[in-house]
Amino acid sequence: MHAVIYDVEMKKDWEGDADAELDFVVNMSKETPGFVRGIWLTDGASGLSIQLFDSEETARGVAANASMPPDASVTLRSADVYEVLREAP
Repeated sequence: MHAVIYDVEMKKDWEGDADAELDFVVNMSKETPGFVRGIWLTDGASGLSIQLFDSEETARGVAANASMPPDASVTLRSADVYEVLREAP
């Protein structure tokens, strides 16, 4: 299993559109073939998303196509792929 770690910067006044945008992103992620699960985090100024995929190939393909529209409430800083070594419930 492999993870894509997204790092985003929250834009000024991001709260207004964030819920609808995040719902859209979560639903798109769940529909991606090979998606296992994901978690979305924020400290109010930046955000991280950790999405697990069933294969390295799938994770690399997803990361390579990562982008945000200019009017999104966040700016994508990076999308990196990592191998999952262990998990704990």
